[in-house]
Amino acid sequence: MTRQQYIDAVKVKLEEISPFDEPDSFIADGDDAANTVKPIISYINNSLDEATKNCLNSLPIALLHADIARTTGTMPINSDGVGIIPISVNRRFVRFRQELLKRDITAFITTEDPLYLVQQDKDVRGGVCKPVAVVSSDYNEDAAANGQLEIYSFPEEYYGTSNQTFYLTSIDLTKKPGSDETNHIASPIEEFIVLECAAMVKEILGDMQSAKLCRQQYQAKLQATLQ
Repeated sequence: MTRQQYIDAVKVKLEEISPFDEPDSFIADGDDAANTVKPIISYINNSLDEATKNCLNSLPIALLHADIARTTGTMPINSDGVGIIPISVNRRFVRFRQELLKRDITAFITTEDPLYLVQQDKDVRGGVCKPVAVVSSDYNEDAAANGQLEIYSFPEEYYGTSNQTFYLTSIDLTKKPGSDETNHIASPIEEFIVLECAAMVKEILGDMQSAKLCRQQYQAKLQATLQ
């Protein structure tokens, strides 16, 4: 779908949920474009990217395989036994694998999670049997990244080593609907994006009942898709 097709689909959904008239008060007085700009279209366009991010960040991975990127790289293990990988925090991390760890990591926490404080204690933090990955926005030395992935933790004999190979899968949350070929949504989640965007627009308009109905349809579609 092109971005215009997304916009049209959201407007159809809005009309289906609850027909509306665009209030004249939504257009600023004195605006030369007042006769040509449709406020509801602006609300839809402004909400589409966030709706897409919400879907990419919350839908089951089973529906998003076409948007999963696979990365192989090397990382250092610091003097405290923690693996450090520069990352963009605008991603949904799916799986981390490293040969020194006895299991893959498929759940990622942030520095705001209470479990993060546990990682500061060497006696109880994650280890090779039950490793923990933390998405942190702390400073790192890679200018191309805005955060780092901290892996807790590695055996003492590997403290201070470098070039440890890892495998990481993730989803780019900055992808935009109807974008060019290098940044488009590849997974078949158009209907979810439309419903999420429609709910967001209804919330902007103060129609919370219709927004709730949109989200109910979203959940119903999700259950039907996963059956």
